Amino acid sequence: SHELRTPLNAIIGFSEIMQSGMFGPLGAEKYNEYCRDIHQSGQYLLDVINDILDMSKIEAGRLRLEFEAVDLDNLLAESIRVVSARAQDRQLTVTTRIEPGLQLKADRRALKQIALNLLSNAVKFTPEGGRVTLRGRTCGDCAVISIADTGIGIEKEALARLGRPFEQVESQHTKSYQGSGLGLAIAKSLIELHGGAMHIRSAPGRGTMV
Repeated sequence: SHELRTPLNAIIGFSEIMQSGMFGPLGAEKYNEYCRDIHQSGQYLLDVINDILDMSKIEAGRLRLEFEAVDLDNLLAESIRVVSARAQDRQLTVTTRIEPGLQLKADRRALKQIALNLLSNAVKFTPEGGRVTLRGRTCGDCAVISIADTGIGIEKEALARLGRPFEQVESQHTKSYQGSGLGLAIAKSLIELHGGAMHIRSAPGRGTMV
């Protein structure tokens, strides 16, 4: 973990300094373009490494959950703030319908990771001008959280494969979307470690609900 992250953090950090022009201009515009590419590629690679390390920890049974009473309204609001800039760039409408006072006995960090992974997918695969809706409610002694989007959707035969490590749906619509294919697998594993279940409903061109 240390050997992988340290050089990447240096690449990301120094590319940020170069972009800021702290020690003077880079010169040709092409250098600025290359610097942005270095920063974006480094950040993407760091995200993939973090996903792989998280997944390996889960599969090895080394992930320890710390259960506490979590206020879902606040936690989901925090998660939406993280993805809001990306959603605004894509001109997406993000709405929430959370039952007041909704609480869950859960690991706060894991629950936030689940919400971020699923919200990030919804934003990533929804074309400009689309919608993402986050709902939360109680059902008996369980909490039901759903994230629905008006995105590109998933073919029926591909749905069964989703949630496996490194599995992504390949089509002419998804080739431009980067990702490790681990976000959904990590969310699914963390949900199951809480004694829950993840279900996906989707239709091509009509969107997805998780």
